Amino acid sequence: MSRKIGIVIPAYNESGNLYLLIGKIFTIIPQAKIVIVDDSNPEENEKMKKSLLVLKSSQKKKITILSRLNKQGRGNAVISGFKEILKNKDIQYCFEMDADLAHNPKDFHKFLQAMNSHNTDVVIGSRYLIKSKIIKWPLWRLVLSKIINNFIKVWLTVEISDYTNGFRLYNRRAISFLTKTELREKGFIALSEVAYKLKNNKFNIIEVPIEFTDRKRGKSSADFKEFSSALIGIMRIKMQKYH
Repeated sequence: MSRKIGIVIPAYNESGNLYLLIGKIFTIIPQAKIVIVDDSNPEENEKMKKSLLVLKSSQKKKITILSRLNKQGRGNAVISGFKEILKNKDIQYCFEMDADLAHNPKDFHKFLQAMNSHNTDVVIGSRYLIKSKIIKWPLWRLVLSKIINNFIKVWLTVEISDYTNGFRLYNRRAISFLTKTELREKGFIALSEVAYKLKNNKFNIIEVPIEFTDRKRGKSSADFKEFSSALIGIMRIKMQKYH
């Protein structure tokens, strides 16, 4: 972990989770540059900022908060974070991860090892590999997620098992490409659009198994309505001309 590493965290109403997550991140990668892209309303945004006051001053200096104050979509949030990360020319790798503690920073080493040993552009943390572990996820969420991911694999023909998990590691070349690319989908399905565009532009993608834990605090934004919208979005991804 000698190279500087960036971490982008899209957030929406996650004041109860972020300070815990960031504490765990700095335990694993003390030198990480963290960008939080917060789409919460002004009141929740202020609450989130106050929750981070418990961090050490040296840690707070490594955190940038982009307060957008209205929900603009996960894909858009991550791209905004990537643009901020690219301002630091020393950063060669950048993680994307959820703010709700679903993703375990202890898995960082798997991503970095895979990135270096396979000389790849993108590493996706998969919930559906043999050594992956899913903890306390509602059965209906698991079933719907597997149905959607299997459909996406058939439709988009990108050979990965988990298109919709937002725990990923990108090299600088992939980040730069994505910041110059228009993402048309919103919500978690933007993750599938990102994978599709990267693969079609000759970027190499591999997966590693992760530990995925359902959130303990707050409420997930994923519901049946969003899953229905996601299916429509998947159809659009391939039918429209994406560059």
